Amino acid sequence: MTSTSAGIRRAKGGAYPLARASAFLASASLLVLIPIWQPDALLHVLSPLGYLDASIAAWLTVFAVPLIALIAISDIPVLLARRRYVGDFAGVDDSLGTRMSTLTAAAQLSEYIVTFAIAGASISFLLGSMWPVLIPARTPIAICAVVAIAMLQTFQVAPRSTRGGATIVVLSFLLLLFLTAGMIGSSPYFSQTSSADLAIVTTEVGSRSPFARGIVPALGLGLGVVLAPALLLRHLTADLSYFSYPHVKHAGIAKISMSLAASMTAMLAMLNIRDVDSARFIGRRNTFYAALRTVGVEEWFLLVTTIVLIITAIASARTVLHSADKLSGELANFHLLPVHLMNDPTRMAFTPFIFTLGAIGLILVGSAQFRILVPMLAVSGFLSLTLTRWSTVKFWNAKLKNEGHFPERNKMRRARLMALGGLVISVVVLVLVVASGIFEGAWVVAGLILLLYFMLYAVRRHYLNYGVGAGETTTDDPITPGRVHYMIIAQSMGPALTRATKWIKSTRPYSIELIHVDTGGSDSEEALKKWREENLGANLTVLDAGPSRPTEAIIEHVRRTRAAHPNRLVNVVLPHVVFKTALLGRLHNTEMKHLEKTLLDEPGVLVTLVPWAD
Repeated sequence: MTSTSAGIRRAKGGAYPLARASAFLASASLLVLIPIWQPDALLHVLSPLGYLDASIAAWLTVFAVPLIALIAISDIPVLLARRRYVGDFAGVDDSLGTRMSTLTAAAQLSEYIVTFAIAGASISFLLGSMWPVLIPARTPIAICAVVAIAMLQTFQVAPRSTRGGATIVVLSFLLLLFLTAGMIGSSPYFSQTSSADLAIVTTEVGSRSPFARGIVPALGLGLGVVLAPALLLRHLTADLSYFSYPHVKHAGIAKISMSLAASMTAMLAMLNIRDVDSARFIGRRNTFYAALRTVGVEEWFLLVTTIVLIITAIASARTVLHSADKLSGELANFHLLPVHLMNDPTRMAFTPFIFTLGAIGLILVGSAQFRILVPMLAVSGFLSLTLTRWSTVKFWNAKLKNEGHFPERNKMRRARLMALGGLVISVVVLVLVVASGIFEGAWVVAGLILLLYFMLYAVRRHYLNYGVGAGETTTDDPITPGRVHYMIIAQSMGPALTRATKWIKSTRPYSIELIHVDTGGSDSEEALKKWREENLGANLTVLDAGPSRPTEAIIEHVRRTRAAHPNRLVNVVLPHVVFKTALLGRLHNTEMKHLEKTLLDEPGVLVTLVPWAD
């Protein structure tokens, strides 16, 4: 703990994030399943091309490899721009403002819900591929899968093991690589005939024939499908504990390597499926397994493959929920969700429940079909990617204006260029997917984003209106003085806090301090500025804590104070806002109530509520 002459003390609460390779690798489980579901979705959206669909699908997967790598590269300046304990959303909020940051939050939540639905649909797809008799029950199987996984996550029936997840990822990747490269076996057919097929499509598009009118939208939607795996890279660094700032470049290189491995495996799978389909038509449903059966893979080996991939799908679904948990905490920190979601126990119950409801709705709308779910992922994902890259470009532009050191300016220019490349790609793909896939499920996720936007904005507007407690004058209520140490929790520097501080000072306390928890962003700077303006005559203590542990930081500070002065009584003062309706009271005061219950179990600690009526 350090002190300054102005009476500000900064107490460190929470360990600095450390790099964890196993957790980082376990989050790549989402990438392993790409070769399983991508061929079906891609061949369906390219169905207007007729017999040329497989050849053009293979070409699109080849074309997607460098684009996915560029998107992964553009993530490095985003990671460099992150603040400590704060994810990507803080940068968007600072650079683009409230409305755009709220839209980004809505798009990210929609993206996570769609990804969770895809993970559940992958399980039903694998079961239907292994036993075709289960194909008619694909939708209920997917729903049961997401419900079961959410219950596992909520009740912690099987704790998430990062080492086990990393082992599953490596095993699944090697198994898929062995199947695609070793058992299907590519031949020179692709290089001999697919170039001619590509020339036919190019000629048709150039001629502007009626046939070309269906080709162009199909190609645009197909590009969105082959680039959708790039959106799954977000989950590799959703948890800030997976890397620390000195490891940002290492994390970026790891993401690039994983994106190349996943895209190359998907490309190899599609090339071999095209090769098998050229000799014998394999249909356009459950394509990967159909190709394996065509080349004579034994059923027992397919069963082993199915079991391993289902375990991978379960791990990927839990990865999505883990990332969603971190996102919910970050959004609650910025008052886009109720602030009591910053508590881990509350969020662990809320996040799986909400995401399961959303995933079930999307599965029912899309009938657990990847041809509908993947365009949904592309729309929501590339919208959030566009806004994130846009804010990153503005961030580095602002940095360049104030930096005079030439080597640092070169680094900033490179970071801006990488972010600009990702912005251009994401904008182009977003426009193509929205224009081409409006009838393939894009309208569903657009409505979901719009609904979430209004809900998040309503919550944020409530906290903007009532968070500072404006409109009430303070009064002094003198009582018998006591010799105790008072800690006043300062969520915001408004009249409610001023009233509580003057009320406590009227009791002539032995010592008094204001406690503000820094969970990231610029709220601490604003609190410091208002504290200086108010001149309350009490020291301000700022506790460093991540967005998921503000209550724990306060408890640890109280315990440190009690340990340093065992004979001193600590009275924690909670400014309590009284609303006219119970719903607003629960929305605003749940965090304080949780803190109050926790403090009541601490020895030598009193809790005082100072009400302020709305």
